[in-house]
Amino acid sequence: MSGNEAIARGAWEAGVRVGCGYPGTPSTEILEALAQYPEVDCEWSTNEKVALEVAVGAAIAGGRALATMKHVGLNVAADPFFSVAYMGVNAGLVIVSADDPGMHSSQNEQDNRLLARAARVAMLEPSTPQECKEFTIAAFAISERYDTPVLLRTTTRISHGKGLVTLGQRREIPRKPYRKNVQKNVVLPAHGRVRHVFIETQRIPALEKEAEHWARIFEGSDDLAIITSGAAFLYVREAFPTATILKLGMTHPLPRALIKNFCQGKKRVIVIEELEPYLTEQVRALGIATEEIHLPRFGELSVGLVRQAVEHASDGATPPPVALPLLPPRPPILCAGCMHRGIFYVLKQLDAIVSGDIGCYTLGALAPLDAMDTCMNMGASLSMAHGMAKIFSEEERKRLVAVIGDSTFYHSGVPALIDILYNGGQTVTIILDNHTTAMTGHQDHPGTGRTIKGEPARVIELESLAKGLGIQHVQRVDPYDLLRAWRTVDEALHRREPSVIIADAPCVLKEKRRFGEIVSVDKKKCTECFACTELGCPAIEVRDGHIEINKLLCIACTHCQQVCADCNAGIDIPQVLELVHQKRYADALRVLMRSNPFPAVAGRVCPHPCDHEVNALGWPQEKLYAERYPDLAKEFATPGYPTKLSVRDIERFLGDYGIEHFSGAEFAPHDKRPEKIAIIGSGPAGLSAAFYLRRRGFRVTVLEAFEKPGGMMRYGIPAFRLDKEILDREIDRLYMMGVEIRCNVTVGRDVSFAELQKQYDAVVIAVGDSAPQELELEGTSEAQEGLLYGVEFLRRVNRGQPVKVGHTVAVIGGGNTAIDCARSAKRLGADVTVYYRRTAQEMPAIREEIDEAILEGIRFEFQTNPLKVLAKDGRVCGLELIRMQPGPLDKDGRRRPVPVKGSEFHIETDTVILAIGERADLEFLRGTGVQFAQKIQTTFMGSASQPGVFACGDVAFGYGTVTQSIATGRRVAGAVAAYLHRRSVKP
Repeated sequence: MSGNEAIARGAWEAGVRVGCGYPGTPSTEILEALAQYPEVDCEWSTNEKVALEVAVGAAIAGGRALATMKHVGLNVAADPFFSVAYMGVNAGLVIVSADDPGMHSSQNEQDNRLLARAARVAMLEPSTPQECKEFTIAAFAISERYDTPVLLRTTTRISHGKGLVTLGQRREIPRKPYRKNVQKNVVLPAHGRVRHVFIETQRIPALEKEAEHWARIFEGSDDLAIITSGAAFLYVREAFPTATILKLGMTHPLPRALIKNFCQGKKRVIVIEELEPYLTEQVRALGIATEEIHLPRFGELSVGLVRQAVEHASDGATPPPVALPLLPPRPPILCAGCMHRGIFYVLKQLDAIVSGDIGCYTLGALAPLDAMDTCMNMGASLSMAHGMAKIFSEEERKRLVAVIGDSTFYHSGVPALIDILYNGGQTVTIILDNHTTAMTGHQDHPGTGRTIKGEPARVIELESLAKGLGIQHVQRVDPYDLLRAWRTVDEALHRREPSVIIADAPCVLKEKRRFGEIVSVDKKKCTECFACTELGCPAIEVRDGHIEINKLLCIACTHCQQVCADCNAGIDIPQVLELVHQKRYADALRVLMRSNPFPAVAGRVCPHPCDHEVNALGWPQEKLYAERYPDLAKEFATPGYPTKLSVRDIERFLGDYGIEHFSGAEFAPHDKRPEKIAIIGSGPAGLSAAFYLRRRGFRVTVLEAFEKPGGMMRYGIPAFRLDKEILDREIDRLYMMGVEIRCNVTVGRDVSFAELQKQYDAVVIAVGDSAPQELELEGTSEAQEGLLYGVEFLRRVNRGQPVKVGHTVAVIGGGNTAIDCARSAKRLGADVTVYYRRTAQEMPAIREEIDEAILEGIRFEFQTNPLKVLAKDGRVCGLELIRMQPGPLDKDGRRRPVPVKGSEFHIETDTVILAIGERADLEFLRGTGVQFAQKIQTTFMGSASQPGVFACGDVAFGYGTVTQSIATGRRVAGAVAAYLHRRSVKP
């Protein structure tokens, strides 16, 4: 049996009639096991205070009663606990407090031995499951013999540890007759004074003698004598099998005379105990000189820790920490498909200030949701939110939300809600109703309609309860409908009255619920923005930098499908559309800029994969957008599709709105951090990282090799696609936020990478792919004139430098760089043809840009690949090409183009522009320890091989578009912030 099961068995054998408690690890299983016995009337009480009061009532009425709770539950029950110590009992009353050293599932590791001493009640501490049973049986007898409640104190290891237990029969104890006794049972000051005298002069001395019967001495063969109790005894016995040990079973009051006799003649006396020096202080108060040892007042003990502490006691040294093998971190996480996830995602998107509470949902405070600001104790969410509202500004109050679980609301949230109403508060309260007490193992509560024994019970409806208290605005919402949940919470936040929102859905773990077909990823559509990973769902995995759905975990809850918008930058497009629909343009822009600091730029150059009919995770977004927002579909229609909403046009509209109405001050940091960060490169990835790091308060310096910042946005995208004034206006925000941008600084020439590592707390490499990719193309070495490389060609055009092209230009490539080169060459007066080795449908360039190029008279030759550059007198005069056809599948599932034998042909041209890919110039990293080949080797989050070094954009991930680079900059900013936070946290 486990210790908890043994306690339940002991209570049953002792003839207990009533069992009460509130679920809480590590005590929960006691009452669950006890409820299996039909002779015992068990209940899950509303809270621990009520549980103890019910048990006290049963004991006064003449029946033995057991109240169970975890250690912090005794805080809730402290009022009756201290009072019943004065009252005493009629039949036996035992209170189980399960402490949690190490805080395996608790918010503190208080030592409730101190409460027993303060309340002046008897306390027993078992060390094994067998003792758990025996001590429980004895506790009832002690309670009745000495007219006292008895605290049975366990710890996590005792409650959950298993061992052999000898079973006995139930002893039916006749009910003790009830007699009215006002002087004893009515705790008035006059009565209490008399009872206190009784406790100190009669009960405690008698219990002190009783404690001697619960002490055992294990004789040893060496000079070491150890006093201990509870779980610590097991560690001591294993660590020092030859020591003489005094094991105390009753630890309040202590058997002082026995302890003195035990210590007489002992050369070395040491006290071993977990947490507080409870025994140590009392033993020393007896005049016994115990040796000083260094045991921590936190966490659990272990055999190794005890052994080292005792061995170092003689030299007075602090023992070194016990070396344990490193295990991979496994942070707790909400279950796949958990209903809480949707609410916390919505709260994060609303930038809410969340006063949280105790339950599974406390995990909403952890990354990546990060959607909880405070969590203290059960029921505190509402009270603390009410207090925060008294101090907050009006704008802060509009973001303030209290979040509490259904069981916790019944436990201690109702009085707080009454307080909010009575004192004129306006707090928005979200009750997460998953129809169970999930965190402790799916126990029933007043809202489930079942008792602990599974019998039907009256349902106390949350909605009726809230309305009965006087809440006018009570709404139920499906937490799996993210847009409706967002609307409901957003509306409540704008009301000037208290509101209650009930997020209603059963716990998927208890219901074993599955919603529909398992989600899968369309890898052709997935932009790898990783917005879906912000949900923190364990079914969403990142493998080799790609999103995968774990089909064993996925329950098709649709959260990820709704979040996915096929947006390169990971923008929450549904929320943006909703705000634009409501004409809340400033709010929409703020949401947009959480993911993309350059919306006006992106609205002009993004390939807008967000316009897919069905997104990468199978959500029919185009249809839903049209149904929800017919007004936007008309105002921002896709050219040629009058009912299809253009997300890119809305982004451009908001970006332009922001240029006119938002300065950098809007995004300036509220907090200032001392750490300095250097960012090498001012392209979209580098400036994105700078924006989000500065918003977090860091001191950011951007180093740019050219005369102006912007990278590919300035020097790679032609002016006919992106007006550079637009770019400058958006970059101006970074200056106004306090970002330092130093131009004409080349790392490796003007400053070494090693110097940056010394001067800055972190370095982000975002240099982009600016050097031409070497192409194994015959004839390039002979072509001294007329052979150009795409990025360099565009850079010269955009910088206004003279660029000479001939009458005919052949552009090799199929990406956006190739199309930009072709259209720029056309504007220089050339006759242009683009040659691409795959089909037109496979061309990766933006479709609209291809259509524009065709309208401008640019020709396209598909399934054609160059073999040789023809030159005469060092001047390009033609190209030899070959036709291609689809071949076997490549690693990405596409048909690899293969040459058609005998299809070679020649063309005449005087200029060839190779736009087939670029690479980064990383020579400045040689000898630094940063690993790189064509790209810098990084983790998914952008951490490089050296501490404090990160990389983003093309140089690390090679995505190639402005918006994808922006997404990597934002992601790396989060990684840098996490790294610097870990480094700054002192243990």
